[in-house]
Amino acid sequence: MSREKPMYGTSILKAVSVMQCISEQEEPMGASRIAHHTGLPRSTVFKLLDTLTAVGFVEKSAHDATYRLGIGLVKLAGNAMEQLDLVQVARPYLKELNRQTEETIHLGIPEHDQVVYVDKLESRQAVRMYSRVGKTAPLYCTGIGKAMLSRFPPKRLDAYLKEVHPAAYTSRTLTDPEAIRRDLEASRSRGYAIDHGEHEEDVRCIAVPLYRGDKVYGAVSISAPEYRMNAERVAQLLPKLLRCQQNILHRLP
Repeated sequence: MSREKPMYGTSILKAVSVMQCISEQEEPMGASRIAHHTGLPRSTVFKLLDTLTAVGFVEKSAHDATYRLGIGLVKLAGNAMEQLDLVQVARPYLKELNRQTEETIHLGIPEHDQVVYVDKLESRQAVRMYSRVGKTAPLYCTGIGKAMLSRFPPKRLDAYLKEVHPAAYTSRTLTDPEAIRRDLEASRSRGYAIDHGEHEEDVRCIAVPLYRGDKVYGAVSISAPEYRMNAERVAQLLPKLLRCQQNILHRLP
């Protein structure tokens, strides 16, 4: 008669149950609600949340003392990103786009108020980008980030603009929430986003969202030095980028 192996590390199991509870909800949760869903004492939940916040696995809102999963989990999983279904589905089309354009191609996903780069194909040109897989960047001032934000449902976008505190990375970074909203509306209308050197000086980027209905999977971008990405070049690259977008979407659930 076989016996089940004993479970060790009960504190770890409790911490995992807290993170799982938060991950299963669409909105950030307060400690009392987490305690109710997990069946853990409130005092235990508070201690676990303090620890998880300290290591970046959970983030606490300064406005209403609610909690959501933190970017630390994404960084921890950086080495596993190659195994993501989205990366596997998109890779052949990203490679083809890279071959056609000879420019840097990025694939990114949204993680709360950040974009996480999950794949990158280098430019064949002399000047390259310094981004890397696993790196994070703000949503509001990157091409990929703005493409994803442009397809956020209204409530999700409102919550983001309320929570974010935009900082200027370059002289072109939009930091006024209403200006950001107008820029996103323009991106949504035309079907793609443009980063005019808003995150990195002298780097221009065009990006398209990967979405179905209200579900935003991520976004794909083409990035190049500004001198190589004028209006004429954008017009040449855009059909190729849109074709890549459609090819990926056809293979996503």
